[in-house]
Amino acid sequence: MFSTSLLASALTHTILLYGSSSFYAVPICKSSKQFTSWQRSHHLFATDATKPTNDGDCDCTPVNEPGGPDILKPFLPAMDPKYSVNGPVGQGDFILSRTGPPTPEELSNEQMLKIVKIECNDLEVNTLVWKCMGYRFNEETESWDSDEVFPNWREKYPTPPDLIGMQRVYEREVDQISLRSNQALVRSIPAGNKQSLKKELIPLGWTGYQYKELTPNKTRRAQCANWLIFYREELFGFTVEELREHRRLKKEAEEKLKKDAEEKGDWKPPVKEVF
Repeated sequence: MFSTSLLASALTHTILLYGSSSFYAVPICKSSKQFTSWQRSHHLFATDATKPTNDGDCDCTPVNEPGGPDILKPFLPAMDPKYSVNGPVGQGDFILSRTGPPTPEELSNEQMLKIVKIECNDLEVNTLVWKCMGYRFNEETESWDSDEVFPNWREKYPTPPDLIGMQRVYEREVDQISLRSNQALVRSIPAGNKQSLKKELIPLGWTGYQYKELTPNKTRRAQCANWLIFYREELFGFTVEELREHRRLKKEAEEKLKKDAEEKGDWKPPVKEVF
């Protein structure tokens, strides 16, 4: 059973973490207006609607706290060390194969919508991101190979990290790896792609999360979906060498624009966005 002390600890961490793409403590916002501005700046645009949503989460049953976010029970199967290699994926409406590289069908906007609406399980979200990062599942050894993973990411994460927190336990010693890896994922998204989730899913009818229903799980799902859209639009189908060349050409073009602007006297230092 889930002890009272552990539940209290999980609740405390949820309150501290639920509203931030970088998971800063919510108490830094001293008014509802400031919180609204802060939340929108993190691009997890939430609605003011009071109508509850039907999460349909296939991993666990939420415990509803009146007037506050859903506090999710720990998901015991994810505590099995082998869950990442033998847990269920692609058995429902979510298109996904554990093996092979990602496919266009797996990266469609309809798939992204299922992620944020919690119409797929946490392992499926993780698995899709892992495949896009270059991890490949070896059926013979029942393990994930990292030979094709982006070099910088592979150095830090030789095995695929849990980007969601599948155990749904938010104590520091349990959740820290998931929290940090999700933050690293967010930092890898260029500023120009931070709004991808909003841009792609509003036409499908998704209006965002309500403030009162935000949880670490929903926040991290949104971050993963946003990264997947960025990957699909900017990285999918290119080799590492091609991406490096693309980055070089882009940098040269930006430097030329800066130089031209300086010669005209109208160059201004760029504003660094903080997410």
